[in-house]
Amino acid sequence: MAYLHLQKTPIVFVPGLFGSMSDQIVPGTGDWNFGLAKTAYEPMILLLEGMGYRMGKELFVAFYDWRQPIAYSAEYLVQTIAWAKQVTGSNVVNLICHSMGGLVGRTYVQSDMYQSDVAQMIILATPNAGSPVSYCYWAGGKLPSTVVPTKNVVELYMTVYLAYLERGLPRNKLEAIHRNFPSLLDLVPARVYGDYLLERRDGVEMFVPYDYLLIKNRVVDELNSQMDVIFARGIPVTLIAGIGQSTVHYLKTVPSISPVKWVDGRVVGAIHSKMGDGNVMMESVFALNGEKYVVEANHLDILTKSESILKYKLQ
Repeated sequence: MAYLHLQKTPIVFVPGLFGSMSDQIVPGTGDWNFGLAKTAYEPMILLLEGMGYRMGKELFVAFYDWRQPIAYSAEYLVQTIAWAKQVTGSNVVNLICHSMGGLVGRTYVQSDMYQSDVAQMIILATPNAGSPVSYCYWAGGKLPSTVVPTKNVVELYMTVYLAYLERGLPRNKLEAIHRNFPSLLDLVPARVYGDYLLERRDGVEMFVPYDYLLIKNRVVDELNSQMDVIFARGIPVTLIAGIGQSTVHYLKTVPSISPVKWVDGRVVGAIHSKMGDGNVMMESVFALNGEKYVVEANHLDILTKSESILKYKLQ
């Protein structure tokens, strides 16, 4: 049995937004852990352990400060991969990335930091083209009830964290977000998403062209313009997207009267699609080139509902 363990390529699991917690992010929460998201991520760890990967031996979690720009978060991943290689003696790891974690993983393998040490990337529910809901938080500091009448778990995490941030700057929630949560800008729709703000002006609805927007996702735009680097470096990519959940596809807006809030339009509603996982559209996940799989699941359940795909890819 020990021989079989030695043959396994170690896994580095990169969680998504809110999937890492420590005193560094919220004082009093202790050493690095899954925090509120443990109900989503602990079953995933158990699944991988059931496949023979032992935590700290062949399985490692790349916790990171998700508040910071994604390029900064990638430095945490570099350290975890180095740790995994040192413990196992392996020259390479398999990256399994969920949601924002996929952008962290991409930032590493597409950068000059890359050490030729990733055997493959398995990316689940990652907004490779961004997500309209993030525009609401970045531009307006909230998700209007007209956009998503019933919140899902990820949005509840967001509500709790933004309330925590607001305690520091109670008179200016938007400033608190921009100052303390800059990574949100790395999650708004990128160019490849296409026009997503449907503006009503003088009784007529028209999409606002991406080039006209003040809020742009320059980080993901750059990643996508250079995605061929992944394949030039010989890294196979597996993409898993969830569908069947009501997901914000487009945002309905009206012109904003504020020079600082809702700068590209005040959100008053949304157009939904079932071709998403409740948080990320399938098309956004598939904006990256790779082998594509679709699972009927929400943004968090996709982790365990992809078990058969994971077993196939990790064999």
